[in-house]
Amino acid sequence: MGGKLPVRLAGFEEKYREDLLAFRLPAEQAKFTGMPEETLDEALSNAGKIPVVILAGEQPVGFFVLHTGEDIASFYAKWPETVLLRAFLVDQASQGQGIARAGLALLPCFVRNLLPAVREIVLAVNERNDVALALYARAGFRDYGLRRSGMKGQQRIMQYPLQDEPLPGPQGYMDQEEALRRRLIGHFRQSPLLMEVFRLVRELEPYPYYIGAGCLVQTVWNGLSGRQPDYGIGDIDIIYYDGEDLSYEAEDRMIARGRKLFADAPLPVDLKNQARVHLWYERKFGVRLAPYTSLEAAIDSWPTTVTSLGVRWSGEDEWHIYAPFGLGDLFAMELRANKALVTEEVYRNKTDKWQRLWPELKVEPWTPVGAAR
Repeated sequence: MGGKLPVRLAGFEEKYREDLLAFRLPAEQAKFTGMPEETLDEALSNAGKIPVVILAGEQPVGFFVLHTGEDIASFYAKWPETVLLRAFLVDQASQGQGIARAGLALLPCFVRNLLPAVREIVLAVNERNDVALALYARAGFRDYGLRRSGMKGQQRIMQYPLQDEPLPGPQGYMDQEEALRRRLIGHFRQSPLLMEVFRLVRELEPYPYYIGAGCLVQTVWNGLSGRQPDYGIGDIDIIYYDGEDLSYEAEDRMIARGRKLFADAPLPVDLKNQARVHLWYERKFGVRLAPYTSLEAAIDSWPTTVTSLGVRWSGEDEWHIYAPFGLGDLFAMELRANKALVTEEVYRNKTDKWQRLWPELKVEPWTPVGAAR
């Protein structure tokens, strides 16, 4: 989330004008974008331009303009089904709180609700604006090699396809986390492998279960970075909970059941009873572990904020998503340690491996618990 207040997008209203005109940017950012004092009134006088405010609570903290219609024909050949994002910025006083990331996460559903015929969002970024390039890439915009010359230098055209983006609910509004949940489901639906696993794993009922961690987040990373859905995925992790029988034999029977169930899966499927993890964890990892009381308690302790994720699908549109740290880091392609259990060595090994496969990932360095950041 952007700071402590919920972030949302809203069409411009006059009550926001004073705050918007007071926005300021560092010089290194201001040279790449227009300020509201330059772009707002011009957008209001043009029916093809839509000024949009980023709000934290009810306070304006950011701004951008959506360009539509024939005005963008000279910019982009597919203009009839495209919206152009321009003048995107967050006020200097509100930077460093995840506001830009949150605003971009909300943008696809906002556009789908406001402009249902639009199938793509495009933007242009100066090639020298490394911070913006990284921000848009982590938000899911893709660089297919299109370039144009701008007044301030060469620009990259980045594109975000909306064909498979889920529509908002009937009220047309959703908060950031709900928007991210819908995007998450959209990525899963683009993976035939995951959808087949989601379908088959329902055979484990009535035991509580989730598909967890790596295969889920890696599917999203692949979608955000334009790779094939199954790229880099080594296995499928499935967790279940049987607190009545903690024997090795009972778990082994479940593993054999899973082996038969997923006999045609192209990847190994790892099935574990989280109720008995404490029986072997210290022997394997050298760390004493209290018994997990639920699947959610197990997920709460997983190594990173991103991979602390469990999902199951009950059919149709009934999805159960458990993400104790939210989904913001996942869609920002950022890795942070969850220090409930993980050691520095394990965190470094995992993040190094993932970053080799997905160089776009941004890794937060390990800091000792209690150290100043």
